[in-house]
Amino acid sequence: MMTDPSASVLTPAQANRVINTLIVMVFFTYIGQFLLNAVLAPLSRSLGMQDWHMGATVSLAALMVMTLSQRWGRLSVSWGRKPVLVSALVLATIAGSLFALTTYARISGLITAGVAALGIIFARGFFFGAAVAAVAPTGQALIAEFTPTERARVKGLASFGAAFNIATITGSLLSSFLAAWWLLAPVYATPLFVSAALVIAVIFLPTSKGVSKPAKPPKVRFTDRRVLPFILAGAGMFFANGVVQITIGFILQDRYGFSPQFAVYYTGWAMVLQASGAMFAQLVIVKQLSWRPQRLLRTGLFLVFLSVASLMFSLPLWLLLCFSFMQGLGAGIGGPGYHAGASLQFDVTGQGSVAGLLHAVGGFTWIFAPFLGTYLYGYSSVLAIGLGALIVGLSLLWTWVHPIFRPAKLSPKSLKRL
Repeated sequence: MMTDPSASVLTPAQANRVINTLIVMVFFTYIGQFLLNAVLAPLSRSLGMQDWHMGATVSLAALMVMTLSQRWGRLSVSWGRKPVLVSALVLATIAGSLFALTTYARISGLITAGVAALGIIFARGFFFGAAVAAVAPTGQALIAEFTPTERARVKGLASFGAAFNIATITGSLLSSFLAAWWLLAPVYATPLFVSAALVIAVIFLPTSKGVSKPAKPPKVRFTDRRVLPFILAGAGMFFANGVVQITIGFILQDRYGFSPQFAVYYTGWAMVLQASGAMFAQLVIVKQLSWRPQRLLRTGLFLVFLSVASLMFSLPLWLLLCFSFMQGLGAGIGGPGYHAGASLQFDVTGQGSVAGLLHAVGGFTWIFAPFLGTYLYGYSSVLAIGLGALIVGLSLLWTWVHPIFRPAKLSPKSLKRL
């Protein structure tokens, strides 16, 4: 297997410091995001908004991720990783503050439900989505600078993904307990956590060194045959996760008869279990198995498919929560395979672009998943969840029929391209 000679040469201690800084920064950033995510469904009804308003909010955020991820990624190559991350976190802090201000105005009776919906859609969807679009691709590109081999890249990206899931667990737990005390507490706490991430990035995030910064980094296209098979495989996983995350709060209220506050509590626990499964997969399973990215992706998709399909049935609550853990396990196994498999086909100058493209795919699927999920849910929860199961099932089938995912086809010649 060929290594990337253009990657930054860092000692193990230096590499660990960069990873640890990224983990802490991502931790606080995504705590802020998941504080809001867990409370969106009950909050919409408490503010007098319609269910589809929150679906539109998440879809708009996904549109911003899709539109800006690759631009942020390429900018991180030409401008630098740290300036991009600091700029994005400033924007995220402002967006979180606008969300809190809009919610306060609605609760105080200063604005109507329609004005509140518009403000929340733009604050959480447009501005916050534009900001977080920079975090994942820039962090992934930074990791790629000092992980030139396949095995190192898989481990590095698994650790980076684990940071996201640790934040998911913490954010969901905090949201559950804060909302049980006061439904609006997670909303007001969000900008505080994002501000903490900003301070960490400014003070502790190192500036990239030893890497050329071309004025116009190469742009990886969606149709590039080195990355397209992975995109089509990963898209189903992102879509299914989007459908489940946006509808689980409604399922808990309608299928189990929970009040909004108790729905937030159990939604938080479902997210915690999902993130715990992903974190366990990324920190333990992926690192112990030493599987190639293709096998990781195929296995992860299979587990996600089983988990999503199970939600079509009226299961006991404890079993639903078990499948939430399995869904996270699948995403945690498949995610590193998705990102590492495509990333390893490009040198360091292309990492920002390919990372942005890979994360834009997630944004693209989330444009449609929340809106379609909430729209179909208005007719039947089975229709909404069934759509997610169908899409992830097609991606799973793709990994069994495309040559790049077949072990027999991974010849020494094809390994050189990685």
